[in-house]
Amino acid sequence: MDMTEEEIEKQECVRSPSLSSVSGDEESDSSAHLSTTFIDAHNYITLKEGCQFAFTTEELTEALERCKTLVMTSEECSDERKWLVRRLVELRHRLAQAKENELIKNQPEQEEVQVRLGHNFVVNYQPASATSLYCDHCCGTIWNVVSYYYRCIDCSYRIHIKCLHFITRVCPILIISEQGSYETKICPEVGLDRQDYKCFECENPINFVQRGNNEARKCDYSGRYFCKSCHWNSLSVIPARIMHNWDFEPKPVSQAAYQLIKMTKERPLIILDNSLYPLIEELNKIKKMREQLGHMKLYISTCRSSLESGFHKRELEWRRHLVHNTDIFSLDDLNDLHNGQLRMKIESIHSKLKKHIKEDCEVCKGRGFFCEYCKSTEVIFPFDNSVYICPKCEYVQHKHCWMTRNACPKCVRKESKTDKADE
Repeated sequence: MDMTEEEIEKQECVRSPSLSSVSGDEESDSSAHLSTTFIDAHNYITLKEGCQFAFTTEELTEALERCKTLVMTSEECSDERKWLVRRLVELRHRLAQAKENELIKNQPEQEEVQVRLGHNFVVNYQPASATSLYCDHCCGTIWNVVSYYYRCIDCSYRIHIKCLHFITRVCPILIISEQGSYETKICPEVGLDRQDYKCFECENPINFVQRGNNEARKCDYSGRYFCKSCHWNSLSVIPARIMHNWDFEPKPVSQAAYQLIKMTKERPLIILDNSLYPLIEELNKIKKMREQLGHMKLYISTCRSSLESGFHKRELEWRRHLVHNTDIFSLDDLNDLHNGQLRMKIESIHSKLKKHIKEDCEVCKGRGFFCEYCKSTEVIFPFDNSVYICPKCEYVQHKHCWMTRNACPKCVRKESKTDKADE
């Protein structure tokens, strides 16, 4: 008996199902456990996912109806019915994907770049990963079969193409450029009544009903209340809690705050209160080493051999603010300090620079100081622990020598010359 080309193609699909179309959880609970007579070319798309030609809305709708019929005709509470019900759910899921894909294909060609509320959106044509992505506006799934979506190149804010004109979240880049620093108050709560019982971001109605559709969620960073679409209970350390209480416990924050903190964690935006240094030994040691690195930088950055070999770039470009400024930190710096990693890295840089200046380089070694009080032949440097640096003229001398005299010899000479000139 002759078979049509379509029947032959379907039978080939039955013998060689596409591995890429079989979901990972089907192997243990697949149609292999069903009777072999139960699967034929007619209901193959219903049971397995079939060939690529069946991935249209018409084919999937037809498969969905066949699957419904198979569910109703199967034995109640049987393994066969359980499997078919799960297949029915999967087919509905794929049908929704196919409908959205066709809807987007019928839309006019999208512009490559869009600017909204400080976001610089570009079109992403391929899924970023095998894991599911979610729209940051509507919280809906960004299907893998959909060929493109918008993504902000600055803050990685992802949205459906259709959600572009409805977004309400300002890009964190714009916020931090205007404010210049983090919120310095610890959870500055204002009350839900001040927000008129609306989400602070999208202004949807919210209330205090726990686990309800309109549940109000407080952001520990801003103190504002948000809906579930704008607050996913993401956890983050709070800069204000670190600055005032040295508290690194993660707290639930809104998605806007989470993105802002995540984006700026490498930026030097935090200035700690001076009263905090004596209370935290590790912090005080880091400050001392940073001050010494600042003195070493003056030697390394003007050393010809260091400049020619690139030594200064290799050692001083890592988190430059740690060397160029002793009072400012990034959020990553404080996290690494809390974990003990920052001190190890700074000690490593400190020892390399010290070795270059005091041992390896004759030019740098020749730029040291001699203590005028004790007349010692020992060469001393501003970054040594045993020295005192005059705050007026930056002259270097032994600390114990200065304590016995309580005067800087260089400043004394200047004053005597000034007095003679006046006479």
